[in-house]
Amino acid sequence: MSISETILKIENVDFSYNGNQKTLSKISFSVSRGELLGIIGPNGSGKTTLLKIVSGILKPNKGNMLLLNQNLNNLSIEKIAKFISVVPQDTWVTFSFKAKEVVFIGRLPYISRLKGETLEDYQISQEAMVKTQSLPLSEKNIQKISGGERQRVFIAKALAQTPQLLLLDEFTSHLDLNYKYEMLNLLKKALTEEGLTIISVFHDLNLASIASHRLILLNVGKIEKIGTPQEVLNEENLQKVYGVKPILIDHPYLKVPQVIM
Repeated sequence: MSISETILKIENVDFSYNGNQKTLSKISFSVSRGELLGIIGPNGSGKTTLLKIVSGILKPNKGNMLLLNQNLNNLSIEKIAKFISVVPQDTWVTFSFKAKEVVFIGRLPYISRLKGETLEDYQISQEAMVKTQSLPLSEKNIQKISGGERQRVFIAKALAQTPQLLLLDEFTSHLDLNYKYEMLNLLKKALTEEGLTIISVFHDLNLASIASHRLILLNVGKIEKIGTPQEVLNEENLQKVYGVKPILIDHPYLKVPQVIM
């Protein structure tokens, strides 16, 4: 599927917590259907805050945000939930639901108060668990499984929401190496076959380079550079933002930059 239709457009967004110094300043970018846009930058650069603004959890102090040509700031959380799903970095929960019940929460935006849940809702939830290899966890208490298992359950929940835009905050942070790349391949397949669009925060620069069509490099709340991995991950940009001189090599098969700090 070609990247063409604009799903999200952000224009001159500013944000600060409690009126203090700006956390984000003059943020502008767009993301298209079928694209995976990675967000990178050092701790405190505003990566997670930006994701929360896009998800509707936080409201910007200034700027415009258009989701499928609709003003995101004017949409209700219920309406946003039909377009956007989120996988947070921290998936710990205080309730003792079964894993399958957590995944089914992803269907709540579509469940009618009058008609209740449908067979289709259960089928979509189960398919999401199959895709993420979390179906064997169905009957297990969400509090009593490992961090990596819980991460896969929350990715399944997000997919069960059938979003057009999926937001990921370091979604591989608790995954073993094999699941990390299996989840990445699953999501990249959804980009091409289902027209899903993804914005993902990455801590791992090499994974970001492999996964992303384009990268946003944040530096103290501002966009330092936006472009392809080849355009963003160079010695000048990384030294300026991270304060160290990196060694860069090309991935032997994918021909994208890989960083050795």
